[in-house]
Amino acid sequence: MERYSEPYNATGGLAAIGVLNQLGRPDTEPLEVLVREAIQNCWDAKRPDSPGIRVTIGRSTLDRAGVSFLRDHVLVNPPPGLSLRDEMREGMHTLYFADFGTRGLAGPTRADRPGEPRDFVDFVRNIGQPPDKDFGGGSFGYGKAAFYIASAARTVVIDSLCRTGGGKLERRLLGCALGQTFDVDGVPFTGRHWWGRMENGVPEPVTGSDAEEIAKGLGLPPRNGADDLGTTVLIVAPGITIETGEGTDATMDFIAEAVTWNFWPRMIDTPGGAQRTMKFSISDSGKTVRIPNPRTHPQLRGFVEAMDRVRQEPDANVADEFVIDSVVSSLRPARKLGRLVIQKGPVAPADLPDRPVPLGARRTKVSVHHIALMRAPELVVTYLEGATPTAGRMGYAGVFKPALDMDGAFKAAEPPTHDDWVARSVVDRQSRSFVKIGLDRIQAQCRLAAGYNATVRHLSDADAIPLGEFADALAALMPGQEGPGARRPATQRSSTRRRRRAPGHKEVDAVAEDIWVDGNPTDAAPQSGIAVTGNERGNDATGGDSQRASESPPPQKPIPLPQTKAGGTPTPAISADGSAVIAYPFELRTKGNCVRLQATVEIMTNDGGQVEVEPPVGYEPPAVHAWVAPSGLRYSSPAIIVGPDDADGHWTVEIGLREEMMRVDLAVERA
Repeated sequence: MERYSEPYNATGGLAAIGVLNQLGRPDTEPLEVLVREAIQNCWDAKRPDSPGIRVTIGRSTLDRAGVSFLRDHVLVNPPPGLSLRDEMREGMHTLYFADFGTRGLAGPTRADRPGEPRDFVDFVRNIGQPPDKDFGGGSFGYGKAAFYIASAARTVVIDSLCRTGGGKLERRLLGCALGQTFDVDGVPFTGRHWWGRMENGVPEPVTGSDAEEIAKGLGLPPRNGADDLGTTVLIVAPGITIETGEGTDATMDFIAEAVTWNFWPRMIDTPGGAQRTMKFSISDSGKTVRIPNPRTHPQLRGFVEAMDRVRQEPDANVADEFVIDSVVSSLRPARKLGRLVIQKGPVAPADLPDRPVPLGARRTKVSVHHIALMRAPELVVTYLEGATPTAGRMGYAGVFKPALDMDGAFKAAEPPTHDDWVARSVVDRQSRSFVKIGLDRIQAQCRLAAGYNATVRHLSDADAIPLGEFADALAALMPGQEGPGARRPATQRSSTRRRRRAPGHKEVDAVAEDIWVDGNPTDAAPQSGIAVTGNERGNDATGGDSQRASESPPPQKPIPLPQTKAGGTPTPAISADGSAVIAYPFELRTKGNCVRLQATVEIMTNDGGQVEVEPPVGYEPPAVHAWVAPSGLRYSSPAIIVGPDDADGHWTVEIGLREEMMRVDLAVERA
């Protein structure tokens, strides 16, 4: 094989380093980006007559003979601007991704020649060429950069078995690299390189038996006939690895996990429905690597159950309180955007290894309350986090798929790494609106699944349970009123207090919500809100002291006290910063005062009967998360001073969501 390095032409060209930067810097392990992009390319190459594809992933260690074969017969004469010469040494690794049941890299081998399909030139020659497949996984044509990024030498070897225009099988093999730009004798080069057989100044792939011999020498999977059509990409000296905290290599285990987390929809059979369309095998130096089973995976099985329903027609006659099955639609215009299925159930924190894990595993480590977003190819785009469940031991897993006529809109919202939907990046205004509305509707259903309903059911004393079981039990107290159970001795306050009976007594709640409760005066102010006069001191204004009474100052006008009133039912909510809280609404009248608001949160015992007076050592009690003024202005301090201007109206005090049953006491006084 011979090396060819691409010079800049008179009209310019794309530098190799620019190709390497096309994928950006996603919040994903580079090795997971490689797995996603490599297997997505495999899926996009599936033959129409094939029920599915098979993907094999393998890592090998080259001995001295293997390195010599690679250096002397394949990647000969390493160019400047590339670390290939230094990387080709005994003990180096190679990593390959091989697909079967695909088309292979067919079509012309030169970009300046016509012909269909153009798989070879689009993958090997061109940059940024979108796929020509409807409902494909990719959209930018930059995914192949992931192979080069994964190589410490920025070098790959491509081996493919395809059909030529005449229907004959042809084996094609070519080396490719993306390095730094460089000059030789004043001639600038782009940093793009190929190793093949030079024909008319163009590096063409090695074909036929020569390609087979080279592939065998590199340890690539054999391809013996039409059933083995497909492509293998060999990464030379992979530079992205995964290690445990103790320094043990876990690269192939990570790859196996990434396969499951990103491609489980294609790995499962749906009872009475779709059959699996992707089969994987992974090996490390000839040893089989176990691939997690998504149907029994503790974090993924809820998503699998939701996917089973997505693949079946909705049955309105079957009611399941643990399932939300809804059509996501827009109103103006009235369009079906897709289908969302959410499966609710018990969850537990994941026991993750001491090393990097796939993004989905990292996001669901503490609790699964996410939606797997995917388009028509049924490859996971991302795990969208929804509202945190109100019940600590419950969670939910869902699947959303756009309607087929909406697939293009959501596809346009994906970045080059295809790992998110970003509405603002969609150029078409209506498509951008569809994506935004769809994501908003999904989050609304997540809040419903999490237990954040518009109304919260009250519990009686006998039914009172910790918040971890049901968050409604938190909301027993509103401003100026107390919940069930005994109270610890409190500081003396002169505000009028009315005890509310146990939650569930609606007639008491209704009355309490209509009562304005006076706040506390300052120490210098009369406790009753009315100035003390001589009569109130017990003096006889008509007796011997009448002269003094007549000379005393006139009675003072009442000094109004600020007032509060319950503003509705406390409800679980999502705060502006995304935190899960309980929102306690109340109304405030400042009566022209500058007032001080303070909330005290008390923890109740499990039966709700008394206040917990001795919390565990190191326990951090719940506190005010935020105060929300009528204007929408937010305050984060535990106690605030507001008014008198723009303070009257409907307020909310947000308390951080906790497992324990809480009671909130609101105090208002003149500042």
